[in-house]
Amino acid sequence: MKLFICIAPFLLSLAACQSSPTTPAATEVTAPAPPTPSPTPEPSSEATASANPERIQDGLVTVNGRPHKELTVQELERQMGRPDSVDRGAVECGSQLDTPADAPAGDWWYYGNTMYEVSGTQALLHSFDVTTGKFKGKLGSLTLDQNTTLEDVRRLYPIATRQAEEPEAESGELTVNLPFEYNGEMTDASLNLVFKNGRLQEVEFFFPC
Repeated sequence: MKLFICIAPFLLSLAACQSSPTTPAATEVTAPAPPTPSPTPEPSSEATASANPERIQDGLVTVNGRPHKELTVQELERQMGRPDSVDRGAVECGSQLDTPADAPAGDWWYYGNTMYEVSGTQALLHSFDVTTGKFKGKLGSLTLDQNTTLEDVRRLYPIATRQAEEPEAESGELTVNLPFEYNGEMTDASLNLVFKNGRLQEVEFFFPC
């Protein structure tokens, strides 16, 4: 009996140790570092061009089945004959011909309402009248002649058509400007389509001063 009394406190302390296990220290967890954002890539010229699908290239335009490009005065006269009239030195700015900086201002050669820029021995079509039937252009799949309507252009180039100004008060003409691009970049040059009463009248290769 005395032996039991002596060992009882020892048994009680042993039981307490077993019922209260030591809690391990919490392990510190380090949150992962946020990912480094990737730099935003610069848009490619192809992506820029596709963002504005109504840009056009000069190579898409043909007139009477020929590409729009420089020709010699001799070639022009073989194709068109002598002009109806000549406005000498009238090309003060916006020239499309590759001429020396010190060259005199070019001339406008008129065949009816169709205009060619002429400088020295070089010539280039500036605008053509489609109402006579002598000139017919193509812009990709779009025909440019006296039967072309504003609705025809709107189906292919809705943005440019929507941005066209109101018809001019005196002439009643409305001009749709289709911007040219070069190497994927927008330029200030444009193909101007002049309409009256919803029908195409004139096509102009416009280059600013």
